[in-house]
Amino acid sequence: MNQETSSGPAPTGIFILIDALGWSYLQDSNFLADLLPYRAPVQTILGFSSGAIPVLLSGRPPKDSGHWNLFYYDPQNSPFRWIRWVSFLPSSFLNSRVVRRGVREVTRLLTGFSGYFQIYGVPVELLPFFDICEKKDIYRPGGLPGSLFDRLEESGTRYRTYCYHEFSDRQIFAQASRDLRARKFDFYFLYLAEFDAFLHDRCKFGGEVQEKIRQYDGWIRELYAQAAGANGRVDLFVFSDHGMTPKRGGYDLPGEIRPLGLKMPRDYISIYDSTMARFWFFSDEARRRILGRLGQLDCGRVLNSEEKSKFGLDFADNRFGDAIFLMNPGILIEPSFMGTLGPEGMHGFDPEKDPHASAVFLANRSPERPVRTLMDVNAIMQEWIARLQTGACGAERQNSRVAVS
Repeated sequence: MNQETSSGPAPTGIFILIDALGWSYLQDSNFLADLLPYRAPVQTILGFSSGAIPVLLSGRPPKDSGHWNLFYYDPQNSPFRWIRWVSFLPSSFLNSRVVRRGVREVTRLLTGFSGYFQIYGVPVELLPFFDICEKKDIYRPGGLPGSLFDRLEESGTRYRTYCYHEFSDRQIFAQASRDLRARKFDFYFLYLAEFDAFLHDRCKFGGEVQEKIRQYDGWIRELYAQAAGANGRVDLFVFSDHGMTPKRGGYDLPGEIRPLGLKMPRDYISIYDSTMARFWFFSDEARRRILGRLGQLDCGRVLNSEEKSKFGLDFADNRFGDAIFLMNPGILIEPSFMGTLGPEGMHGFDPEKDPHASAVFLANRSPERPVRTLMDVNAIMQEWIARLQTGACGAERQNSRVAVS
């Protein structure tokens, strides 16, 4: 569908999601400043991209979309149930590099999952207790409840998505440029994942970070020029899912729990992510001992019920944890199921207390509503689709007012 308006063809909409592009890296930068004068920090959610991007794409909190951290407790429906047949083997064998790689590939083949699929460092013998939330490709229709891409499909909008499932970041720009020159689509969604990996390793090197940002600046300017050349009216939006926090130190949280005399999985199970630990209790004694020890630590805190509700994590079945222990900003769990040592940059801390957590929203016209949260970004995209369907997009004038909230 390519609708016309009284003032000419409908505009092209380009929506670029740059993973981990934080406000703290842009607030004093001239990144696309002349091209995208509307600039605002955006509050992310508690957690990682596995939860933040579904909020962007669905406009729903984790408890409604079902997507938060990758693993959740569900032994009845675990895709790793088959591992129980070999669970008698020594842990040292099950967790060897070769066997772990085999577990991942066999499970993918057995399930046919098309979404993001990793087992990280979760002990193989614990995997049968867990399911994963991203079974389908969330960048396609049907991949996520209430998805933006479902809306695009239902509306008949000509659109295309580009992501790491097919291309590198540079290849995404090249393919999108070709499609723009050919005027194939009206709505372009580009998900660029490589900046996140770069910041995990290099976020403390300010010069390298700014050089990387300038690289994306150049790529986006080139893409915009291609779009403007093919269709003079272009609505350009650049946004992110979260920021990146420099590491300040590490803390051996598992080492605080092991001496309590409890056994996994008899008494409890835990998942040690890099910035939080999640616990499921199978006895009152395990609950008492673990919560008692966690309450004595000053490296983080156990989320209370009010905080779980505020962050959209109040799942009725506690699938993501009976207790969630959140580390203080910049302090990583070391070792964790993400590795013996954490990266030099990480995200997933308290979004209200971490100055590096905020995402960004940039646009070449001022939106009709303030953009303060990831849900607001989703609303902007949904409204753009609605205006395209009614022909209102073409009648709007670009507004160059700079807004920082």
